[in-house]
Parts: sequence; C-alpha cells; structure tokens
Amino acid sequence: MYPALTKREGLGLHLPKPPVQHPRLYLTGKDIPGLKEKTASPLLRDCWNKIVDAAAFSTDGYLPLTGQTHNNNIAVSNAIEAKALMYVLNKQADLGRDAVDAVLHYYATLKISPDRPDVTREVGRAIVTGSMVYDWCYDLLTDAEKTTLIGRMETLATAMEIGWPQIKGSSLTGHTVEAQLSRDMLSLAIATYNENPNIYNRVAGRIFAEFVPARRFYYPAGYHHQGSAYGAYRFSWEMYATFIFDRMGYPDLYGKEQKKVPYYFIYARRPDGQLLRNGDDYNEHSHRFGKWWQLGQSAMFLAGSYHNDPVMLAEALKERTIGESRDYLFEFLFSNKKAISAANKTSLPLTNYFAPPFGAMIARTGWEDGLKSPSVVAEMKVQTYNFVNHQHLDAGSFQLYYKGPMAVQSGVYQGINGTYGDEHFKNYAQRSIAHNTLLVYDPNEKFTWHSKAVRNDGGQRYPNDAHEPDTLNEVIGRGYKTGQVLAHAVGPDPVKPEFSYLKGELAEAYSDKVKSFKRSFVFLNFNEPAIPAALIVFDQVSVSDPDFRKYWLLHTVEEPMIEGIRTTVKRTGRGYGGKMINTTLLPMANDLTIDKIGGPGKEYDVFGVNYPQAVNPSTSSADSTVWRIQVRPKKSAAENSFLNVMQVMDIHNTSPVDKLPKLVETEEFIGTRIGDRVVLFSKNGRLVGEQFHLKITGKGVVKVLIADVQEGDWKVSSKNSNNQIKSVSQVLYLTLDAGDYTFSRK
Repeated sequence: MYPALTKREGLGLHLPKPPVQHPRLYLTGKDIPGLKEKTASPLLRDCWNKIVDAAAFSTDGYLPLTGQTHNNNIAVSNAIEAKALMYVLNKQADLGRDAVDAVLHYYATLKISPDRPDVTREVGRAIVTGSMVYDWCYDLLTDAEKTTLIGRMETLATAMEIGWPQIKGSSLTGHTVEAQLSRDMLSLAIATYNENPNIYNRVAGRIFAEFVPARRFYYPAGYHHQGSAYGAYRFSWEMYATFIFDRMGYPDLYGKEQKKVPYYFIYARRPDGQLLRNGDDYNEHSHRFGKWWQLGQSAMFLAGSYHNDPVMLAEALKERTIGESRDYLFEFLFSNKKAISAANKTSLPLTNYFAPPFGAMIARTGWEDGLKSPSVVAEMKVQTYNFVNHQHLDAGSFQLYYKGPMAVQSGVYQGINGTYGDEHFKNYAQRSIAHNTLLVYDPNEKFTWHSKAVRNDGGQRYPNDAHEPDTLNEVIGRGYKTGQVLAHAVGPDPVKPEFSYLKGELAEAYSDKVKSFKRSFVFLNFNEPAIPAALIVFDQVSVSDPDFRKYWLLHTVEEPMIEGIRTTVKRTGRGYGGKMINTTLLPMANDLTIDKIGGPGKEYDVFGVNYPQAVNPSTSSADSTVWRIQVRPKKSAAENSFLNVMQVMDIHNTSPVDKLPKLVETEEFIGTRIGDRVVLFSKNGRLVGEQFHLKITGKGVVKVLIADVQEGDWKVSSKNSNNQIKSVSQVLYLTLDAGDYTFSRK
C-alpha cells in the first residue's frame, strides 16, 4: 500500500515518537487541568460558549445524500469535535459515544465536491475532525471502528493536493506548506500511530527532513518570505505544527528564532490598520477601508501564546476578539492567558533590522495608530533571496507612509477579473515595474513565467522561470539569490535612532545586463512635527551596455506634480492628509528627465501596453496605486548614480523651503544636506580608508552621517579640536560645528 520511504520523507532519520497513551493530539493528560481552568477565563468566554453550544447541537452525523454533489456541514463537524472535547475533559461518556457514532456517520455520507475552490483545505479539515475523535475518544472505539476511521481518513487524503500516500509539493512554498501536512495529515498520523505508524513516519519524516531545516534557515530573518498576506497565513500553519509537537513533549520544533517572525507584521503595520504591502496581498480585498486588518489564521495569537509574548498577544487582541473565528476550538486549546498583560509595542525599538535571507529594515518615528497619527513608517529592502510563488521581483524596493501611503507597491492581486497567473499578475503586479526599485531596459531581453512569455518590463529576472523550489538545498544552489547586504546600522540611540542605514548589492536580482547595482538607504528621524522624517535613496549602477535605459521608479496613489527636480505627492480623501516631496539631486538637472506615467488607460502601463485590473471600492481597502514617476538620465552611459530625497509632511505644510535638500560633494563623497543633517556616500562605491576632508558651513551644529568608510578607529581634527570616533558598520556619525575637518584612519 505504501511506497518506500525516500530521503524527502525522512528515510534514516530518528523521529520523535508520539506518546503511547491517549490523548496525545493537541493535548495530553497533563494539559487537562489547565484546560478546565480556561473554561472560567473571561478572555476565552466566547471560545468556551461556542464549544458548549456546539456540543449541545443535536446531530447524528448523517449528511443529506439526495441530489447533492456537496453536502459538508460545518455545524455538524463542529458539534462532533466539541462533543469529543467534552468527553476528554470531563469523561462525559454519552457525549463521547455520540461523537464516535456521529463521525462514523459523517464519513459514511460526506461528499466534498472537487470543483470547490481550494477543496484541499476542506478535505483536510474533515480529516482533523476524525483525528480528534480517534484520539480523544480512543478508549470508546472498537477495533473495527478504528479500522473504519483510518480507512475513511486515508481515502479523503488521496483527494488532497499533496497526495497520499506519496507526499508531493514544495517544502517552502505553495499549498503544501499550509495546513495539509502541518496540521491535517500530522493530526491523523499522531492519532493513529499505534495502529498504523506508517502514516506518522511519512508525514513527520517529511517535516523533519525538509520543513525544519528550511524554516531554521529563514526564521533568523524575523520575516516570512511569502509576504504580508500569505506569509502570515502560512506562518500560522507552522505554528500549528509547533504546538502539536510541543504537546507531545517535543518543544521548539523550528527553533527559538520562530518568535522573531511575527515582529515583521508588527513593524509593517501602518497607522491606518493596514500593512505595508509585501508580495501578493489579498488582505486589501477582504477588509473594508477603516477595518483593522486581521492576519491569516490567528498567526499573531498563536505565536504570542506559544512564545509567551505579551506584545504579540496585545496586537492579536486588536485584530479581533479571541473566539471570533471558525477555529475557536483551537484558540481555546492553544491560548496562553497568562501572557496577557498591559505590555504593548511602544516599548520596542523604532527600527528593526531583518537579517538575510531577507535583508531589510523597517524604520518608524512612533507607534501611534489612526489616520491622523504622526508616525512615519519606511521599509527599505535588499532581499537577499527570492523564494518565488507569492514573492515579488522587488529587490531594492522601498515604501513610505505618513498620514497616508506616500511611496507604495502598485498592482492588484486577485482583482475583480483576475487571479493568480492572469495577465495583470505576471506582466505587472509581480514584476519590478510595479515597485519602487530600478529598471534597466534591454530591448532584446526575454522574460518567462513558467515557460510562458511575458512582457519585457526592464526589471528583475524570474528566478529559474518562477519554478517553486522544492527544498532548501535548491534555493541555496540554483539562482534564487538576489542580493547581498553590505552594511546596516542605526544610531546613536538604538531604541529611538536618529538614523537608520541599509546598503546592498542587487545585481544578482537581474540578468547579466546589470554588472553592479548598489543601493543605499538612509532614514532620518528629525523628531519634529513640521517635517518629521526623510528617506534618502542613493544608487550606483553599472550596466553591460551603455545604451540600456535606466529608470528609477516611485509609485504613488494620487497624481504626482513635477516641478524641475522636485516631485510632490499628496494623499487626500478617506481621512488621510499627508504630503511628500521627492527631490532628485542625481542625475544633475542638465542630464535629468522625470516622466509621469498613469491615469485612465495607463494605470498599469508596461512600456506602452496597459494591463488593466480593478478592485471593488465598496468592499476594498486597496491603495489603488495608479501613478508613478520614472527618473532617468538623458545621456547614455555605462554607469550612473541616482540620489533622491523624500521628505514627508502634513498636507497643509506649504513652506518647507528651509528644509529642502541640497547636493553636497567632496572629492571622495557625494550626498545631501537637509537643515542640520548631512548624509554622505562614497562616490565610487568603494569603502574609503584614506584621509579625507570635509567643510561644514552655516551656523549651529550639524549632525553628519558618513557612509562607506572602512571600519575601525578614526581621528577627526580641526584647528580647534581633535576627536576620536569609531566606524561601526561602515558608518561614521558625529556632531560638528561649522569649520574645516580632516578625517584620518588610525
């Protein structure tokens, strides 16, 4: 019946075994006293009341058969599960026997139409129902009933996308990494281990052989590569597997760094309750405007409960009342009411660095919520690996929010007339042209998505034709690497930094048309209400043919206004009230063209071809980003630099003239001065280790950030002083009066 185990299914691994005794699925005997205590918890009142009501629901488990191709009934399966839980908690024999009889009748009459969307999820949930009854009511089952239940559940499993008994699919992306293996088949495997250990060996073997090493690779990033929607959803199933093994006595399945991942969603939360868009995002369609976005499948609640983290649980309680979802029974089982406290995110550092394989920063000026919030949020992304599937071709991109979305991701995922893989999706939304990154247009370049030709957008390549990698080894060794973090730093206060700095090399994200693409980000927190922050983006680009056109992109919701080197973006309506001014300092004005693309018929334009898509404004909270500017040099060149400074302010701030950025240049460095701040970068892209000079003009003190210097001890001297300073992460940061200074490395 079962094919031989393979290395992908843990052949040769020593797997932790389920306990001999029942119950052992989601709970063991030692958990029962604590669960009984939960029944009186005000926090879990909704969960427990729903369980009690479901257990009282009168059902014999039979589903109607006449003239139906689909008859599954959630109320029936919820009632079966609740009766089984009542039995395992209180040994109410009548409810236990009712659960056993009902699940046998349920399986004997169940029809799940194969034409239903994502039918695998419904099939898997039906397997979970039987697994609960099998484990929790084990001492009530006859041998014949055990055999029948195993047969019914395995038959259901053959209809799942991953297949059975051969388990197909990737261990990194796709539906395989959702509930099918991590909850559904794992539940069956643990419940039936005594009678049929083959199921457990195959399921747990695959998890330990491939799922565990993959997650231990990307969890240190504090991020999930499938983005702001699918990332949270798929992470929640990883939390299920963590809980399941923990309850069997095997804690921290995926390692202790799992607890870092939810902090991406905390930092990426915009003050309006939405998230910075990352990858394919369906949240904007499933939430009306003004509604606080809920993360998929209780991700924050599960992680906060498991990792005993009150900040996560405080965020989970903002999303909704515990017990509101269909899976209230799991919330009851997994909740950690002891971790609920008055703690909140305001104690967190304002900037968080997400290490490779992500390689990004999110910097904030505060944590206030609401449309009128004064908090600025900026994302700066290198993105050292691309795992494809729901991840976009957006290495090097950035986003900026202040009293509304200012610089944002464009494109629509699953719009009114579209879905995964439609023309808008593969020609625009997933592509670099829909993001705030750089295009290098080679007219002869060919792009393909799963062997299908797609439009040349001048952007980044689909790693391996968008083939979804099966294993971690494939990711590491087959062209999924898209960049390298060269430096990162925050300071001088790590909790409330004045600057946040990130630099990366992004040439690997492109074809060989790009020889080098170094992008540096600096976020400045001015700590003042008039102009609270600025985001500086400095690029040095070298291409293989000087005739390849280069485009620096900035996407906006409303139509941008271009005046010379400055582009003004406003966000009005819906209660927003922010403004952003982008000043383009490089290319110089005599070699600069700023094009404006967008508006009716050109919302999602890819060099002359529009790929339309739409959202339902009455049910959507989508940003509907349909404008962009393209900054480009007029003259052909193999190498170019771009320097753009984005400042945010209230829409009513009409006179920021004294704070508009100016170009600053020395022999070794180039950068900008904004009021009392100076930011400099190496002109040639190489680290500076030799003596250099800097002149500070004007009155008062100036805070100076000098990037791209060799690490070590430096001496800063002028006619009035001599100081020592240390370069950390290739950055010098110091406060200077007006004067001439000499920097020399000791």
